[in-house]
Amino acid sequence: MNNLSGMVLTALMLGVLLATGVSWVIAGLYRRRMLSLMRGGPPPSDRSAAAAGEGAPPLMALARARLPGAAVHRRATVRLMVFIAGLSLLIGLTQSALALLFVYQDRNLSLNRLFVLGLVYAWPMVMGWGLLRRWSWTRVLVGVLLYLVAMVGVVMLGSTSAQSWTAVAGWLGGAVVIPITIALMIGASGRIRAVAPTLLPLFLVLAVASVFMLGWLARDSSAPPDWMMSLVGAVGARPALVLMALAPWLLLAWPVYQAGLWLAQAYRRQRFSDLLYLLGAYWFVVLMANALPPLESVGLVAATQLLPWLWIPLGVWALRGWLAPAAPPATLLVLRVFQQDTAVQTLFDRVVERWRLVGNTVLIAGTDLLSRTLDPDDLFTFLNRRLAGRFIANQAQLSERLRDFDLAPDPDGRYRVNECYCFDTTWQVALAALVTRADVVLMDLRGFQAANRGCQHELGVLAAATHLQRVVLLADARTDRAVAQAALAAAPAGGFVWVDAAHLGGARADEVLRALLGGPAPSSAL
Repeated sequence: MNNLSGMVLTALMLGVLLATGVSWVIAGLYRRRMLSLMRGGPPPSDRSAAAAGEGAPPLMALARARLPGAAVHRRATVRLMVFIAGLSLLIGLTQSALALLFVYQDRNLSLNRLFVLGLVYAWPMVMGWGLLRRWSWTRVLVGVLLYLVAMVGVVMLGSTSAQSWTAVAGWLGGAVVIPITIALMIGASGRIRAVAPTLLPLFLVLAVASVFMLGWLARDSSAPPDWMMSLVGAVGARPALVLMALAPWLLLAWPVYQAGLWLAQAYRRQRFSDLLYLLGAYWFVVLMANALPPLESVGLVAATQLLPWLWIPLGVWALRGWLAPAAPPATLLVLRVFQQDTAVQTLFDRVVERWRLVGNTVLIAGTDLLSRTLDPDDLFTFLNRRLAGRFIANQAQLSERLRDFDLAPDPDGRYRVNECYCFDTTWQVALAALVTRADVVLMDLRGFQAANRGCQHELGVLAAATHLQRVVLLADARTDRAVAQAALAAAPAGGFVWVDAAHLGGARADEVLRALLGGPAPSSAL
């Protein structure tokens, strides 16, 4: 088929655009449905809201975990960063060897050339580190740019004098422009970052089918079949093209949707983690972009460039013991003042995501953290119109939800965030149960005022929970400390640490994390 690389590139970009657009709509509908369920739920069927503060009885005797400490967290961070770097280098070296053998047909492999190309092709390790550390996209782009600048120097050191700096820089820039563009489209917007990556492979399949259908029609454009002429005559040329582009969807819609369900079920069974999924998605896009240029010259042999992707599942399987956490996890309960989406999302990225390396996280679900906590299982539960079934209406449902918590580590060694979906009439019951199971609490009281009755109730429950090893409270200039202190009047001395978090920069986020890990009270404590 003529212009195969152009068709594949068109399908790739079309799939990204479709996934982005549909994700934007779904994210809005999901948020709207969440708000509707939270506000319009039934009253608790087996206990009143007034009795909710008494707490839910634990399902079993819970062994209390020790707070892991900063050293354990540091080792876990280094271990996973080394894993991402090693995996990226292995993929880069394998891709280089396959390219030299099958694309450039270089039968005399030079180890020096192979190593340099492997380093160049390993640039997605910067994106992997950004995913792990929840860097902003600005920081990721700067990191990729610095890596490429370093690689220009490495390439030039081993090149002949005829090779120019601008030519090498142009080659490296061309290798990253498509993957970076796609990554930005599906991940830069907070609204769709939790939805678009899940939908991307599904819409890529549909886009490929549409593009190749149109390519097949274009091949016979000089002598179109009678049925095609009849369709054009009935609806017009452009509508006919649209209908033909969408025709494969009739055959593929059901299997593609089933593939999405399988993906959601695999995630629920912890076959992969959110980090591994995104790392795999980004690497697939990178390898696909590198396979496009040689498609015209060497044909389908260029598809060998996709084979190094298999190192991701193989590497995780081979190193699953090394990646496994060394110590039992502690459980962090996250509480916050609602309606402060941006501030809470920043807190989640800079503190909670890093806590996941050493412990579980539990919280009451809200629309403020949808872009951080919505996973494939949640998404397809919503698409199947079963989201209401996730909401807790009584004690029996709460007990069932607690039993279903994913408390084991993922294959990459990180722990998951578990949520309780609550009606306005049942969140207090869930709160009591979550506090019972928590070892440490992070409560964001920035912007807290006397009107925030829910937060006052939460503070009272925390004050009565003598088993908690530490409660870290974040405050800013808007926080009504007097009201909060009144709610904490019965709290034991020494267990509550106030931290000034008006500006939650990197250094202040580190202080908050160290406090949660069991370190000394930060210097910014109030």
